[in-house]
Amino acid sequence: MSVEELDLDAEQGARQAKANDDRQQPEQQSSDSFGLTLSNVTPQIARRLQLPSGRTGALVTDVDPNGPSAATLRQGDIILAVNRQPVSSAAEAGRELQKVPSGRLAQILLWRDGNEAFVTVKKE
Repeated sequence: MSVEELDLDAEQGARQAKANDDRQQPEQQSSDSFGLTLSNVTPQIARRLQLPSGRTGALVTDVDPNGPSAATLRQGDIILAVNRQPVSSAAEAGRELQKVPSGRLAQILLWRDGNEAFVTVKKE
């Protein structure tokens, strides 16, 4: 094997690794100030919850019973938008929820029981 080939392989490997890093998003995201745990919506979850084709969001996987979201959000809800900002992953939803100042309301558009619903949650 010549040196040129070796370098080319190494370069391709590095490029491949970077491409994988860009695609990797955390599977779960915790939004403590709202008492929520979110995860990415998989195609299987989207089908099971009858999410319309092309729609994405963040799945609520856990709600702290003593948290501010307990009265409004429940496990199995899909957050579609936070304060009118569409979200397509747990990481994006977590970022948008993080932007809400403490003591202020977050307007959340969610998918529940085959319908869109609009709820507000006060951030602790």
